[in-house]
Amino acid sequence: MQERRKEGRSPAYLCGQITTPRRLTAIDCIVRNTSGAGARLVVPNATQLPESFELHIPRKNSAYRVQARWRRLEDMGVEIVPFEVSDAPVPISLARRIRRLEDENAGLRRRLTESE
Repeated sequence: MQERRKEGRSPAYLCGQITTPRRLTAIDCIVRNTSGAGARLVVPNATQLPESFELHIPRKNSAYRVQARWRRLEDMGVEIVPFEVSDAPVPISLARRIRRLEDENAGLRRRLTESE
């Protein structure tokens, strides 16, 4: 059988979480192998998942928008696709947190330049 992947995959055993559009449902999965272009996921009832969803990998502190490429009953292959730019408003709590972290970052930079 000829290999159809654009990139080789590296073995992995990472906990992942699938979130469906509008984040109404979260489903735990196992990420079994990864590449820069995609991954193989082990997830119950993979055939019932939507064509595209977000894949969160907490250990890597990352999230990806993915598109299903193949499926079996308990696993599926996904391809990473670019996130769409959204004009959705940022929650006020997140905006405040970002502002606080930016202020903290600026303060740390000032302290570094003063100590030099």
